[in-house]
Amino acid sequence: MVFKQIETQELPDIQSVGTIYEHVETGAKVLYLANDDSNKAFTIGFKTPPYNDNGIAHIIEHSVLNGSEKYPSKEPFVELVKGSLNTFVNAMTFSDKTIYPVASTNKKDFMHLMSVYLDAVFKPNFYDNAQILAQEGWHHHLESAEDDLIYKGVVYNEMKGATASPERQVQQHLTHQLYPNSIYRHESGGSPKAIPSLTQEEFVAFHQTCYHPSNSLTVLYGDIEEKETFAALEDYFSGAGKQSEKVNLSFEPTVPDDAVFEDTYSITAGDNPEGKDYLALGWHVSEPNDVLDMYGLEVLEKILFGNNQSPLKKALLDADIGGDIIGGVADFGYPTGFMITAKYSDASKMTRFKEVVQETLKQLMTEGIDEGLIDAALNKITFQTKEAAISEDNPRGVIYAINAYQSWLYDKSPYVNLQFSGYLKELGELAGKGYFEHLIKEKLVNNPLRTAVILKAEPGKSDQLEAESHQQLQEYKANLSKEEIDKMVAQTQELIKRQEAPDKPEDLAKIPTLTKEDLSTQVEEYPLTVIPFNEGTHFYQAEQFTSGIDYLSLYIDLKDVAAEEYQWLSLLSHLLGKLATEKYDVATLQRQKDLYTGGIYGKIDIYEDKAGQLQPYFILRGKSLESSFEELVSLLHEIVCHTQFDNKDEILKITQQLISNFERRINSSSHALAANRALSQVKSSAKLNERISGMDQFQFLKDIRADLQSDKSKEVTERIMQTVNGLLNKKRLNILYVGEKDRGVVVKEKLQAAFSELTSAELGEPAVIKPGAKQHEAYVTAQDVNYVAVASNANDKFDYTGAAKVLATAIRYSYLWNEIRVKGGAYGSLYNHQRTGQFALSSYRDPNIRKTLETYKGLPNYVAQMELSDSELLKYIIGTISPMEQPKSAFSKGLTAFNRLKTGVTREELVHLKEEILAVDSNALQMLNKGLNSVLEESTVVVIGNKAQIEIEKDLFDKVYELY
Repeated sequence: MVFKQIETQELPDIQSVGTIYEHVETGAKVLYLANDDSNKAFTIGFKTPPYNDNGIAHIIEHSVLNGSEKYPSKEPFVELVKGSLNTFVNAMTFSDKTIYPVASTNKKDFMHLMSVYLDAVFKPNFYDNAQILAQEGWHHHLESAEDDLIYKGVVYNEMKGATASPERQVQQHLTHQLYPNSIYRHESGGSPKAIPSLTQEEFVAFHQTCYHPSNSLTVLYGDIEEKETFAALEDYFSGAGKQSEKVNLSFEPTVPDDAVFEDTYSITAGDNPEGKDYLALGWHVSEPNDVLDMYGLEVLEKILFGNNQSPLKKALLDADIGGDIIGGVADFGYPTGFMITAKYSDASKMTRFKEVVQETLKQLMTEGIDEGLIDAALNKITFQTKEAAISEDNPRGVIYAINAYQSWLYDKSPYVNLQFSGYLKELGELAGKGYFEHLIKEKLVNNPLRTAVILKAEPGKSDQLEAESHQQLQEYKANLSKEEIDKMVAQTQELIKRQEAPDKPEDLAKIPTLTKEDLSTQVEEYPLTVIPFNEGTHFYQAEQFTSGIDYLSLYIDLKDVAAEEYQWLSLLSHLLGKLATEKYDVATLQRQKDLYTGGIYGKIDIYEDKAGQLQPYFILRGKSLESSFEELVSLLHEIVCHTQFDNKDEILKITQQLISNFERRINSSSHALAANRALSQVKSSAKLNERISGMDQFQFLKDIRADLQSDKSKEVTERIMQTVNGLLNKKRLNILYVGEKDRGVVVKEKLQAAFSELTSAELGEPAVIKPGAKQHEAYVTAQDVNYVAVASNANDKFDYTGAAKVLATAIRYSYLWNEIRVKGGAYGSLYNHQRTGQFALSSYRDPNIRKTLETYKGLPNYVAQMELSDSELLKYIIGTISPMEQPKSAFSKGLTAFNRLKTGVTREELVHLKEEILAVDSNALQMLNKGLNSVLEESTVVVIGNKAQIEIEKDLFDKVYELY
């Protein structure tokens, strides 16, 4: 017997049967979650405890995908993605483990993905090729003896961006203080300071220890071919033997000393640091065997921090400890922490911060928590877990694997986080018996395993550190002999040569791929019934099986609203549902939402057809179980028609939190911000999006904050009320309902009755929306890396066709991947060409600016000279079809039906597009170079990034702004 069955268990919460197997020879564990889900998933994970901050686990995660024994091409991962119908493919490094998950609805494709990943993790090529570590991790980069010496590497630059986030720094400091003698004190992703200490010998030794079948945990999910799948595992487990020593992750928590740890983070040079400090408290609260308490702490997080009216968050905001308060459970790996962070604070408030936390928690502990708060928190989590279990948008098999690892990695049952309903039911029974008060007492108030961190804002810190690092490198170079410098230049040139060299055709041929026969031109039709609603408006019913959940969206027509109103509308979308109404104070409203719904939120969407006509909507969305539908409608009506906007203090808190959220986006998604900013100068729809959620909105929010803190606050609240009054009109209100077919009539009638009080007024003429001023812009941040975007309006220059979509795939996974990431050292790049003419290129965590822009300019020449073999072209065709085949949840299907209607996309058009994709030949792609050239010639440039680098390249820009 190759695999022996250990145990089998029914898992009704995830509609699966779980079976644990053990490979007899190696002891490798396999969990199979069997069900009829066609979106099959495979995840193999390894315990990978870091021993310092050199990022070894993270760099190995990158490097195993750079060629293996069976698949020796330079990057089989990229080649695989080109020719796969995957629904998910990635690799992830955590503080204690590294996992490699894939998913696909195609059985042949699933086995291809699994084969490449198994060979990658067990038989990587980097043992005998140090250039892989140099490329993915770090190397001394010196193209000529006269150049300045620099560090280069994909992970090195990725982590320069990632570790710039003050929120990440706070968590890392808390972890280090709480667990000083454990693996969790280390930055598993790698610190830019420590990454250059990693050697090839360490690299190989770590892989030999951690990437052994005995140290592996595999999760299989879905409707798989069991015999074939287990045989694939056996091919790599067999002959490995059993590892003599297990990789140990356990630890004993120690009581930290009572000192407050202090450090600084960087803000832009010249920026005022006042009011920009972070204060944080952290506790060690749980371990994997504390199953009920782990779920209880999740509920407690919602009770204490679920919204601005939650008791602990409200107490801290009212005490002016910070402008934004973030708190809750932090999963570090084996230990679970509980963190509270105050943003926009001052170091001098730390003592008061601790006092307010202790006083509030003790009050809740002694006086008791309002039962309504507990019920609301339990309902919210129960709804979320029920919805996640039926959602097809996300690869459930991958999510369940990650959940299983949380306990399985530490020799506990993998089912702990897959059997949530029983624990939630038990928590509901314990709620009135003092359980949560006891949890506060034991885990927080009387818990000695705690620490505190102050992170002060320091202007120009990143620039200073970068300058010091650069100086140290030049001093290091100055002490090298001519022979050593020549050797370094030779090594750099050899690496560049490897990066530029094409793979051998015979190596590429070894990577498994699908055929055209595996592809389909079929497009699923999603039903949408359009029924008159009120005075020219409509009720849209998308009939879907939703397991008893009603999805309701109010679509308020904005087509006659001027562009300058959208910043106010965006602010309004975030205020609705968070302020008092005529019927409810804020706290009661929040409780009602959590008790009866799965959430209510506002947003603005812009629908654009191929001719450029815009249809904007202000949207308020809600969802509930069918049994709570009347409460959902009542709450939507109360929020839309009766919200009170006279509480300037509450509006100020929300505005401050929106600014805080935007700053987090700058640290994580500046490539998207830069691309949309560039598009806003050439596309009117993008200009509206810029006002809704881009840099225009960021500046608007900061202006509103200043006004609310001054004698202009009444003007702000009156302006918001004016904006609302303009929306309360029967002739604006449309409804989208996604749910069961037989409920449509009832839903429509309930909504007509609920909103019958709205007045009727004719809408004005459609507003004329113009793009912004066309100019090249740079936005300075405190980050060490850049996000480089160009954008253009491709209409009438570069048609959106099947050939153009295949070209996008080819460019993304060949030219941009190799030039921007492999050779340039950036973490990634994107190519975006839409049906509406939007065209944008962007890079992510990029050490370059000018070089990246030159790379973009070189695209047409690359396309003109591009000669693809039939097999290469087929991969790009498959990779183009793949995103069009992604599974959708019931709600997403309904939303897609509505989107197609509003943008004029028909099923026939999509079928024709697929037919064009399948018919593409290499010559058709080459012929697109002229259109691509004309688009790039008229593009605008937007860069978000490092101040010093932007200063060096300032001749590229018409305007340079300080972002934050």
